[in-house]
Order: sequence, then structure tokens, then C-alpha cells
Amino acid sequence: MDEKPEITVITATYNSSQTLFYTLKSLLNQTFQKYEAWIIGDGCADDSEKIVMSFSDKRLHWFNRKSNSGRQGAPNNDGLRRARGKYIAYLGHDDLWLPHHLATLHKIVTKENIDFAYPITAGIGPNRIEYVYGQSFYGLSFDNFMTPPSSWFHRKDLIDKIGFWSENYLDLSETQDKDFFTRAYKSGATMRAIPRLSVIKFPSPSWKSYKKRTELKKAIETYWTKIEVDSDRFLVDLLTQITFEYSRYNDQMIMPPIKCLRMVLKYFYHEIINFYGRNRFPLKNFLHFLNQRRRVRIDKIRGL
Repeated sequence: MDEKPEITVITATYNSSQTLFYTLKSLLNQTFQKYEAWIIGDGCADDSEKIVMSFSDKRLHWFNRKSNSGRQGAPNNDGLRRARGKYIAYLGHDDLWLPHHLATLHKIVTKENIDFAYPITAGIGPNRIEYVYGQSFYGLSFDNFMTPPSSWFHRKDLIDKIGFWSENYLDLSETQDKDFFTRAYKSGATMRAIPRLSVIKFPSPSWKSYKKRTELKKAIETYWTKIEVDSDRFLVDLLTQITFEYSRYNDQMIMPPIKCLRMVLKYFYHEIINFYGRNRFPLKNFLHFLNQRRRVRIDKIRGL
């Protein structure tokens, strides 16, 4: 029998073989190599399986669900049930990891006995860097803050404490990933932000990913090529871009009144949730309504 892997990487995918190719390249390019990967098709009807098999790497495993669930919860659970690693990492089918991603997280989590960790993530839009996720901002607790799953690294036995991903997303007052992240935090798991950038995310709503796949594929290919040629140089260039982008925002500190009002209202919105509790009536019903409306809007933007 093969040596038991230290880490299981889970990638949920749906008919996105062109971007999946570069995502898996970034996985195979990791400096930490003691892992297995489960690529779970959510009822894929394209050539995703062929892409996975083209690498001829025994660490890459393919499983295609019989039907499409429409969200990442069910595919991620299929991956978790098959996972043999002590630790779990998630990698979106249109995201990239820098070569040091797994090595950095594994070293810190094992040394400090952390349950859940995540590094800095840069969100890349069609025209600019749209966001950077790292430490929680505005003084928010983990109850009202989240980073993209492609940055998550947690102990597998955390599932024994909080359960699997919620699959019935229609009953949630928040997204499936936010629900999982919140349950991890509320379980008492030790959670830590790692101050090193290692995840490049291409937000699907920004790219209208299921409408403009060619543009998204070209962008991911361009970024991957830069990483492959010289990852250290790429990281320096990316951090320089981030610094420039945020300095531009600092030059616009005088905000229009309406924007100031929105920021104040958002602050009080999160304070009310913290105080009252997300899952208490009537706040739960209100948040459920907002989440349903948000899903419809984002799916329309993505082209689903």
C-alpha cells in the first residue's frame, strides 16, 4: 500500500477543465510533496477527468458525482470522506497556489499545534487587484469574517467536532463556506492568520466565469506562467502591485458622505449580529433572506 499522505487536497470542480489544468499545475509545483489530491467533479460533463489523468500522477484521484449539486458543499464532503491525510487543504478549480503554500502552512500548524490556519489571499479581477484577505479587519471576530476556502488548512479531525459541510444550502442564513468557517470558530478550534501571501484567487463573479471562460483561462495562464518562471520575482511584483493599489486608496481618504454612511451602517450591522446572534429569530430569517437574494444575484453574474 502507498505511504499514507500527510495532507489531503480537495478540489471541487464543475465543467472548468481549462482552468483546472493550471490549478493542478500549481498543486504539483508545491515544495511540500507528501500529499494526495481528490478532484471531485460535481456532475462534470466536460473533459475534466481527461485533464486530471493527463498528469499521470498517482497522487491525483478523480471522482465524478452522478448529479450536479450546484454548490461546493457536497463535492467537498465527498473529498473529506475519501481523505487519508492528517490535514485538509482546499483548492478552487480556478485558483492558484504559490509553491510555498502547503510547506508554510504545514510547518506552522504542526509546530504550534493549530487547528485551522490560512495565509494571505490576493483576489485578482479583470482590471486590477480587487482585494487582499489576511487578518480580520474592522475589529471583526471570526464570527463575522471569512477568507476563501482555497486558503484554508485544517486538521482532518476537526470534522469530528463540527461535522461536514452543510449540503442543504437553501436552509442556511449564510453561504456554505461561511457556515463551515463559523462552526469551526465556535467549536473552540484554534484559528490563525499566517502573514505570508500564497493564494491567488480569481473571483468567479468578477470574471463572470461561466460566461467569459476564455478571458479567465488566459488570465490564469498568464499568472501561472509568471509563477512557473520565477515564483520569487512574481511574489515581489505582486506585493508591489498590492502596495500601490492600497496607496491609491489612501489618496482618496476623503470619502463622499454616502460612502461614509454605508461604512457606519455596515459596522452597526456586524455589531448587531455579534450581540444578538446570527441564528436567533428574527435575525436568522432576515439573514436567510439576504443570503438567498445574494445567491440569485451572484449566480446570474457568474452566468449560471
